[in-house]
Amino acid sequence: MSTDNGDRADWRSPIDADLVGNLDALMRDLDDIEATATAALSDQPMDRSTAQRMASAPKRLTYGELTTYNQERRRVQAWGEAEIADILDPVALKHLDEWRNAQRIAWERSDLIVVGVAGLLGALATLYDTQIDTAVLEGLSWLKKSNLLSQWERDAARLSIDYTGPKFGGPAHRARSAGHDIGRFFNALNQVRTGTFEGTRWEDGQRVVEQVATTRSGMPFANAPEAHLALALLLKHWAADFVTPMSLPLPGWTLLYEMPDRELRKFAHDAYAGTNAGDGLNLRSGLLSPGLGMVTTEVIIRTHTHLSAYCKTGTPRLATAAAAKRTEMLLASHAVAGAVSLSKTAAAAAAGESLVAARHLNIPALLRIGILSLTVRSDAVARAAAGAPPWKQLLEDEAATWTLPEAAAIIDLLVAQDPAHTVGGDM
Repeated sequence: MSTDNGDRADWRSPIDADLVGNLDALMRDLDDIEATATAALSDQPMDRSTAQRMASAPKRLTYGELTTYNQERRRVQAWGEAEIADILDPVALKHLDEWRNAQRIAWERSDLIVVGVAGLLGALATLYDTQIDTAVLEGLSWLKKSNLLSQWERDAARLSIDYTGPKFGGPAHRARSAGHDIGRFFNALNQVRTGTFEGTRWEDGQRVVEQVATTRSGMPFANAPEAHLALALLLKHWAADFVTPMSLPLPGWTLLYEMPDRELRKFAHDAYAGTNAGDGLNLRSGLLSPGLGMVTTEVIIRTHTHLSAYCKTGTPRLATAAAAKRTEMLLASHAVAGAVSLSKTAAAAAAGESLVAARHLNIPALLRIGILSLTVRSDAVARAAAGAPPWKQLLEDEAATWTLPEAAAIIDLLVAQDPAHTVGGDM
């Protein structure tokens, strides 16, 4: 990192000015001691004024007295303002920068207020999830009547993924095979390309993969061997189905219907079907509708943190520590919505909704909470790794300086002056 004059204020700003001044004075004293020792070892004349000043320096000063003493020296000798960049080498400056960036920033009162507001809105969105989903469905129903969606529906008619024969029919047929599962994209695309339906059912505990190439009336399914045409048809079909009350199943949901456990298959079917068409757990009610509340929370927290950064630093860009605080705030806000979601689901199940109560789960918020929790943990580990070294390591590092050639030369000089002197004696 650059240490020119333009950056020095950034280094000094979070560090106590008195501490920097005392460190600067100490470095100057160490330089004088090193120069005096070098002159003595090389039989060169020493600076008498420097030696006299060091000999007459006051001892046993408190930290406050030492600070005052060094400030007076700085004024008398016109040293100028002390800069941390002048004291530390580039490696130490880099470590300091990493340490500063990794430190946790304490929350301010405004942060608590913003988290409270965002959490409240997220909780309200979860409490009134049914009403929000109804409003979203009305908007999508209007979209379904548009000329574009109507044309797409006609273009993608008679595809194999819409097979509704025995064991695969009914209002919840979209959850009984991979054709309408966006999480099983390649399986669905292959069915469109070949014009062959493929589904899994269980008979007497045995897994049966059924393939059908014609409609129930004997007509062959439409197909599109070219990948790009099949992709266009599949996306049009999904878009037309998404705006219907039953929407599409959640990504990967159809895999539950292929499990050997009958109760699990029943859960997958009933949770998607719901008690009435459209009130089950699907892509709209499980992700889109609750996602609106999650997005609102994200917008509030992110706007606050970036605006605060702009007011303090002149740029909306967040430093590492500020980004870590934003993660903490997001986690706290989403946790409120997640807790309300779990509580409402449990209450609905106890009230008699049974498996259909799963539709109250705020899946986006719960997934976001998991991701944010891992990020907060990772930030904590990074802070611990960037912390100051333990005292034992500092002692070992300082003790290692006595292996320097200058230290060895001093010991040889002492031994030469007094042959009876030993290193382990009076030193």
